[in-house]
Amino acid sequence: MAERTRRHAPVRRPRTTPSPKTPKPPSSQRILSAAAAEFALRGFAATTVDRIAARAHLNKAMIYYHFRSKQNLYRTVLRDVFNAVADRLHAIAASPDSPNVKIERFVDVFVREGLARPYLAPIVLREVAEGGRRLDDQTYTLMVRIVRTIAGIIEEGRTAGQFADIDPVLLYLTTVWPIMVYLATEPMRNSIARVAKFDPARLDPQRFITHLQTVNRKALARCPGA
Repeated sequence: MAERTRRHAPVRRPRTTPSPKTPKPPSSQRILSAAAAEFALRGFAATTVDRIAARAHLNKAMIYYHFRSKQNLYRTVLRDVFNAVADRLHAIAASPDSPNVKIERFVDVFVREGLARPYLAPIVLREVAEGGRRLDDQTYTLMVRIVRTIAGIIEEGRTAGQFADIDPVLLYLTTVWPIMVYLATEPMRNSIARVAKFDPARLDPQRFITHLQTVNRKALARCPGA
């Protein structure tokens, strides 16, 4: 009888501790991420608050609570990214590196920050095509901060006798805008490589960074005897 009882005794299973749930980002951050994706995909006019709310899995009232309007949300997306990029570039300018190294790091960081934020270039290029009419002075101030950073590096290099006398605003334009076009044209680059039958790796980010660093190095080089 005891044997029969033992055979039918219930099996005790070890207790399992439920794995902790990953906390969701704050609602404001979810809204910003969703808005960035929608603005990059559709542009400002075609993006609706309903679409942003659906992507963020939130009620659209939360968008108005945090950002008041679609336009203010749009500007906040741009300000956040310009501020992050400007902080990284300012740290490069303040480093003890030589001006030559700083300019090369400027290119590398700008490209990699853009790659980490694939929404940046499409939004900015659309805004450029439409005359920047939705940007305000606060947003432009952050953009100017980036221009002043590269201007400061160039002035440091000129003072040290390492750089030619070149207009820093023009160097900014010939550095940053090719980066924006590069970042925004990955699908086109792949199609061109397919049609032209060359290896798309020729246009990969590291090769582009190295190429742009070389172009800037030549533009900033002092002429012999100058």
